[in-house]
Amino acid sequence: PGQQVAPGQYAPGQQVAPGQYAPGQQVAPGQSAAGAAPGEEQPYGSYGQAPDQFMSTLPTNVKYNERIQVAQAPAEFKAVPIQKQQKGPPPKPAPKPNVNRGKSFRDVKVFKQVDKHAYEVTQKEHNSFKDLIFHLIYARKITNELEKVRAIFLWLCTKDLKNMEFNNVQPNSPEEIMLGLKEGKVTYAVVFETLCSYAGLHCITLAGYAKGADYKPGMRFTGGSGQHSWNAVLIDGQWQLVDCHWAARRLVGKQQTVKKVTQENVRYELDEYYFFPDPHQLIFTHFPEEKDWQLLERPLLLAEFENLAPVKSAFFKFDLQLISHKQAVISSPGEVEVTVACPPWKGNEIAFTFTLTFEDGREEYQGTKLTRYGMQEMVDNLSIFRLRTPEKGSYRFIIYAKEVTPETKEGVYGAVCEYQILCDRDASGVQPYPPCAHTSFGPGDKAQQYNLQSPFKGAYISAPNGHTEIKFKMPHELRFMAKLKSNAIDEKSLEPYVMHRVVNDSAVFSVNLPRQGEYGLELYANDPATDGKSLFHVWQYLVVCNQPIVQAIPFPQLPPGYLGKQPGIEKIGLTTYSHHDPYINATAGEMSIQMKTTQPLRVTSNLIYTANNEDFTDYILQQFKDNILSFVVKLPKAGSYKLQVYALPYTDTSESLPGVYNYLINCPQTHASLVAYPKQYAQWKEGCYLSEPTDGQLDPNRPTRGSATSQQFIYFKIEVPKASAVAVVVGEDWTQLDQKQPNVWEGQVTMDKHWGVENRAAVCANYGSFKASYSTLLEYTM
Repeated sequence: PGQQVAPGQYAPGQQVAPGQYAPGQQVAPGQSAAGAAPGEEQPYGSYGQAPDQFMSTLPTNVKYNERIQVAQAPAEFKAVPIQKQQKGPPPKPAPKPNVNRGKSFRDVKVFKQVDKHAYEVTQKEHNSFKDLIFHLIYARKITNELEKVRAIFLWLCTKDLKNMEFNNVQPNSPEEIMLGLKEGKVTYAVVFETLCSYAGLHCITLAGYAKGADYKPGMRFTGGSGQHSWNAVLIDGQWQLVDCHWAARRLVGKQQTVKKVTQENVRYELDEYYFFPDPHQLIFTHFPEEKDWQLLERPLLLAEFENLAPVKSAFFKFDLQLISHKQAVISSPGEVEVTVACPPWKGNEIAFTFTLTFEDGREEYQGTKLTRYGMQEMVDNLSIFRLRTPEKGSYRFIIYAKEVTPETKEGVYGAVCEYQILCDRDASGVQPYPPCAHTSFGPGDKAQQYNLQSPFKGAYISAPNGHTEIKFKMPHELRFMAKLKSNAIDEKSLEPYVMHRVVNDSAVFSVNLPRQGEYGLELYANDPATDGKSLFHVWQYLVVCNQPIVQAIPFPQLPPGYLGKQPGIEKIGLTTYSHHDPYINATAGEMSIQMKTTQPLRVTSNLIYTANNEDFTDYILQQFKDNILSFVVKLPKAGSYKLQVYALPYTDTSESLPGVYNYLINCPQTHASLVAYPKQYAQWKEGCYLSEPTDGQLDPNRPTRGSATSQQFIYFKIEVPKASAVAVVVGEDWTQLDQKQPNVWEGQVTMDKHWGVENRAAVCANYGSFKASYSTLLEYTM
């Protein structure tokens, strides 16, 4: 205490952390004292947080938990500025800057106690400046320089200046300076320097230009326009930058495009960024008159500063980088792409949006919002903005960002960067993007909550033939809805061209575009366990087809949740076996769809042609063998069919079978025979299996005789569980089949005398209760 230190010198025994610069330290030509110059590519992690060896440690001898009863300095206390405490002028920046890249503390949470103290001091009124500085600094015996400047910063940025009064204010006194801020006669920087000086800290006020609330990209700084002041303060031998004015008055809310910012259209919040910002970052918005106080290895010229894109404090809080355009003014030939990067580990934690207006404030072009002429998407950790300028002129483009972590999911967007876009040619043929719910394509706010991951990088999907399919893994049961949007076709007309269904643990969305062009695909989801009937936006894609579509095939209109599993299917033990996707593209007109059972079931099904609801149920042969339930289906004509499956356990005697699974079969062309299968009665559908004959129409001129010994016979082979006898009945003739294997009945039936006489043949079974009682299983036409 009391030791005098010459400017720029260290006291004996003072420690210098590895990598730090002691004042006067020499740096070899071409070397960097603090890293890359502004505008150079900087790897993530190189700024925003200093290495461990640069972390300041706060003293433990300050007892912040002790309450101070009075806010009055003792009589013996003298408030003395540092200029009278030390001899000589204040230190200057070192020959090479000695400011570290990043703050000298890891997080403002380290200031929890000193911040609490400073805030308590703001709630007290002081009769004199001497009382104020004593209460703020000396009453707590704060000797650590970092804590001193932190206490001053927080007090000045949070104090309600309207209530500040002092007794006996003398000309040129600290009290007069403090009240001058309240009266608008002095700046925050002058008050901050005064407080630091009386706290024993070297501090200077820097004057220069700043890109403030009224700044627009492309503006030039001349005369009094854009003038501003901020501070440099010497802490532990290093100059640090502070802007209390911008920290105390960060604008929150919409910046007006025509009107000036007023008290009515903004509010203010404390912005921690301006407490020790990195000089390589602050140079984007602050340009001091004296180039040395840029604290950069290579100071910028005023023209270079003017050309830099104005980035806001949130830009650096989110660790963002300008990838494509570092200049404030962008030339557009009709379309331009702007790319901003965030750290790879934050790609899913930051959401972006934007506004696009004409320079004169107009927000529409020929009745369409200008924002419709832009889209944003995330590709890995890159935020890409594609902008179209519909006419020659000047545009204002502002990028906004917010955190979307679970803790900040309801946060608001804040501006991070701004550009002027100049279109110097006629671009009247430029079209807006599809009229989607959002200008940001990709995941919506709920996508992360539902844990939905897209199979595509980015939100742009190319559909060369007009068809595309998107599959999402579902962590649990969700319900979905999909919408197509287009500039040329109304939403209602587009409904048949998108369809979704659930396949095991995935949600699948199929799109058949009706014509060439750009389409927006909006996806909505609902968690039935928590969301009630509300659907939430989870994803948005831009689907593009750049070639003519020969034949647009709409999907049939189906109720929500129609395809796939229906409620109750798990309880009866029925699962898909051959086709897990309820949407089937049939390459031929005949196919077999199999399901697996764990218990005996009563099952029926129907086949409906979707174009006119024509019933083709006779073209289903339902088979059962070895716990596999098969639906052998013939598709007699091209088009779409609904295959609907109904089932109940065999022990359930209810007459009505509920629907348990629905398929949609698309058949672009068919080669199958138009002959239906035999008509199947209820007891057939309780576990029977037909080997031959499978055609429902018996014909003497059939192409093959099957297992029959000659064409005059037809051979029957049928599996009928629990049957005592099985017979083929034609007119009055009964032919009993032989049981050659357990449950398998077979034999050949003489048909010569029946051709042209009878038109029906039936397969009947006796189940042993009465030997004369037979139930019809199958019926053929002749």
